[in-house]
Amino acid sequence: PEFIQEFRKRAKIEPKNAELKRFHGLDRAKGYGLRSIRIQAKLTALAVNLKRIAKLVSASKGLSSFILRFLFCRLQINLPDGLWVAARAA
Repeated sequence: PEFIQEFRKRAKIEPKNAELKRFHGLDRAKGYGLRSIRIQAKLTALAVNLKRIAKLVSASKGLSSFILRFLFCRLQINLPDGLWVAARAA
């Protein structure tokens, strides 16, 4: 039972790791040293998360307004006035 519980967690994460490796370059280090590899991994994860956010925002208006409100209000992202008005209209 313990193995099955741990395997379920791993089964949820593995496809995401595979995407990072296959399609976003985490199969090979681009620099030297652990610091460089950490930076590469963090930037790759950021890029994938931004792609997922963009996909969610473009998928549905109701969901996109929720996501935009969360990103702009909860995370305290400062935007130019014109962009904030466009985000609120969505």
